[in-house]
Amino acid sequence: MCTVLLRFDPAATWPLLLAAVRDEYLARPWEPPAEHWPGRWGGRDSTGGGTWLAVDPAGPVVTALLNGFPPLPPLGDRPTRGTLPLTPLPEDFSGFDAFHLVRATPAEVVVLSWNGTDLSRQTLPPGDHVIVNQGVDVNTFAPLNAAASPDPVPGRPTADAWGDWVPLLAGGTFGGAAPRPLLVHREVDGLEYGSGSAALVALRHDAARYDFATTPGPTTTWHEIPLPPALG
Repeated sequence: MCTVLLRFDPAATWPLLLAAVRDEYLARPWEPPAEHWPGRWGGRDSTGGGTWLAVDPAGPVVTALLNGFPPLPPLGDRPTRGTLPLTPLPEDFSGFDAFHLVRATPAEVVVLSWNGTDLSRQTLPPGDHVIVNQGVDVNTFAPLNAAASPDPVPGRPTADAWGDWVPLLAGGTFGGAAPRPLLVHREVDGLEYGSGSAALVALRHDAARYDFATTPGPTTTWHEIPLPPALG
């Protein structure tokens, strides 16, 4: 996962709105979102067995994982970061590559950041936020600030439910410290690397909604991932 855009407004009908794009080597196999783990819905990485985004409708909670930057731990077998959205966090992160882990509920948004040496914890205030590999709010994204808040009631078609938030993930460019396009596609060491999927997640105390699309862009097709009712 390389980009998370979110709106946190505890007083809103839907206090947590999250939009995310996963950038990865396009040949890396994965399975579409489903309940691959008891009580957790998300896409499953076929190589590591974990995920880049998990929705727990019983919470309701959404957790998203972004790669960080070096320093890297010493060479050798390293634990997969894809388990971090799914299991209780370890007491010691030694050996893990750098990451940012976003954990959001209707009441709180927390970002844990590990740089290979130190772990930091940041609680985000209400407002619009951009999380990328470089960190939290180092970039700006004008389409996010201009997008109206939707009413993503489960069961409605994605375009009707999400409104401005669907074209939000169709493209655009970040401003700020690390300008780049939202959607990427390039060659890295002879392999195709790019934006392979996108997600929209909404949480309120008594409901959760999760929509998903492959190959994000202006003409992509979205569909809702069926979730059980939230416990509230």
